[in-house]
Amino acid sequence: MLTHLPAKRTTVFGSFRSARTAVFGFKNGENAINCNSYCCACIQAAAVEKEDTMDFATKEIFKRYASIMVGRPISPVFLNILVTSVCDMRCTHCFFTEELDDRPRKKLQMKADEIGKISETLGGNLGVLVLAGGEPFTRKDLPEIVKAFYENNKLDSVYLMSNGQIHQRIFPDVTRIMDECPKLNVTVALGIDGVKSAHEKIRRKEGSWDKAIHTARTLQDMKREQYPQLDIQTCTCVMHSNEDTIFDWYDFLKYDLKPDKVNINYIRPPSADPNELNFDHQRYAELSHMILEDTKNAALKNNYGGKSGIFKAAVDIYMHDIIAKTKEENKAQLKCYAGSAGAVIYDTGALSSCENKSDVLNLRDYEWNFQAAWNTDLMKTRRKEAANGCFCTHESNCYYPSLPFNVGHLVKIKKLERDIRKAAKQGGFAVAREIALKA
Repeated sequence: MLTHLPAKRTTVFGSFRSARTAVFGFKNGENAINCNSYCCACIQAAAVEKEDTMDFATKEIFKRYASIMVGRPISPVFLNILVTSVCDMRCTHCFFTEELDDRPRKKLQMKADEIGKISETLGGNLGVLVLAGGEPFTRKDLPEIVKAFYENNKLDSVYLMSNGQIHQRIFPDVTRIMDECPKLNVTVALGIDGVKSAHEKIRRKEGSWDKAIHTARTLQDMKREQYPQLDIQTCTCVMHSNEDTIFDWYDFLKYDLKPDKVNINYIRPPSADPNELNFDHQRYAELSHMILEDTKNAALKNNYGGKSGIFKAAVDIYMHDIIAKTKEENKAQLKCYAGSAGAVIYDTGALSSCENKSDVLNLRDYEWNFQAAWNTDLMKTRRKEAANGCFCTHESNCYYPSLPFNVGHLVKIKKLERDIRKAAKQGGFAVAREIALKA
């Protein structure tokens, strides 16, 4: 039976007294976690007591807190799989250029049944699955991959990263995923890197901007007409080629395209064109602040669907300021849980904590048994390395899985979540009022 931990083991919770109020809604001196040492049993009890009202993501995070406190590995809540190295573009900012369309590598590409075995042995429920590449929609079996995690891991959300070019695959595959996984929150994250001229310079493909915008608008129609759990997100990497027009692009997103979620990424090395890494950091910081304020004031919808959607959006929005501060101060702003709360699997089966560090091992050598590989000494060593002051600007590998496990940040994220909910509610009333006045 888990007992109260000594004081030195409680430091992972930092200001947990504040966190319990922010997350569970308890006040000081109230109910299950009225305990100065914040033992594992109390945390679990609080989670059970509030389980009926807690969203999926928060529930899964707190299930893992007790294990983290006693140093046990947890199954990831955020899994990033680069399902293919095949791509129809050669973007100037791509970090994966050398691997693209490598024929010997393609022969090693994981099959759907092998990914299915990974899902079966993942070891727990999964909050977020990111399927990237390459271009994921070049795979004919993409719906089968999604369905495996939906059925085996109670998958809450899948993000399908795409350049939005292959219409003949995107629309039928999204339709099939929505039909076969009716309770799944599906986000198609379209990589659109600015206004037309900047985007096509970066993507090196004439006509690609119009195709991507067409994809976004068609998916928006699908959402309105049939699939309310479908979200359309734009992902824009801030870099040298788009920094001069980045605010014009944001205005287009805000007033014209109006995606469900606006996301920006901080370009990271290696880059196919190294000059893309040379841009004004202050523009990224200013843009991230604009997105935050517009979201809090309901000038921008900027959230995902589902019960966990606003929490996930709050993590997204909150992390941009932390990334900017990391770059400015050149030091870690959080404890990194890459290789613990998050994992990366490459198309060949290679497993890593993140895309910034080398592969740790290959799941092929463990007969696709994820837990067998996850609990090796090799992965334990990588986890320690990541947690020992490692830092970067990588959103999906570091900040997204790690921030909820840093209590000081979690308290602020939950506050932002409440602000967004309040703004969305007020925004909804304002829209309804405007419609009524026009009637």
